[in-house]
Amino acid sequence: MDTLIQAARTGRVLTITLNRPHQLNALNTEVLQLLDDQMRRVESDPKIGCVIVKGAGDRAFSAGADLDEIRDLSIVEAQAFIRQGHRTMSAIADSPVPVIAAVDGYALGGGFELMLACHITLASDRSSFGLPEARIGCIPGFGGTQRLTASVGKPVANLLLLTGERIDATRAWEAGLLSVPPCPPDLLMAEAQRVATLIASGSRTGLANLLDASRRSVTPPALAHEAALAAISIASADGQEGIAAFAERRPPIFHDEPS
Repeated sequence: MDTLIQAARTGRVLTITLNRPHQLNALNTEVLQLLDDQMRRVESDPKIGCVIVKGAGDRAFSAGADLDEIRDLSIVEAQAFIRQGHRTMSAIADSPVPVIAAVDGYALGGGFELMLACHITLASDRSSFGLPEARIGCIPGFGGTQRLTASVGKPVANLLLLTGERIDATRAWEAGLLSVPPCPPDLLMAEAQRVATLIASGSRTGLANLLDASRRSVTPPALAHEAALAAISIASADGQEGIAAFAERRPPIFHDEPS
């Protein structure tokens, strides 16, 4: 098991924990690479139907990039760091297996961008969110300028990006950053596990098609792409089993579930 990240599977749900609580789960190159590697393994493991990403401790999901590492970087060195961040965030955002961010505490900077790369976000009511880069003469570098706007629209995104201000969990829910309203910290992981287990009970092929379709912008080609994937899903063995099971009021038995 990796020291800086930990992974544990319960049924078809894999929980990945950023394990640097004393550094507020800050993201350095090694953490980013380990997380990237873990997501590549998830893609090739048919026994995993959903992933939860969380931070160790009770203070932070992740407070962002590790300042000890990025301080005094040259342009070339900074580009290498940013490229690793992009690879990791893309591995999550483009994953065919749904990924849930379970946020308890700070989700700031790169930690906020990590949350944005996930497909679903749950949070405790003591969490706070922000991209403070504007306050230190920088900009978000792990896809935050794009994914934040896609999530909440330009008016809210520009306010958060340009001011660098933090918002609390209630405001994050109102802005559209959270999938459900925030909950007490002691209920967060139980809710994340419930949602993940429900998702993981579906067909991996069907879920992958759904995620693929939903990544596209709402344009005629994207709608045609969605229609094609919907047709493929309906006609597939899993699609037909799901339709039959629904009609017969029984749980579906998908071919990619472990026997």
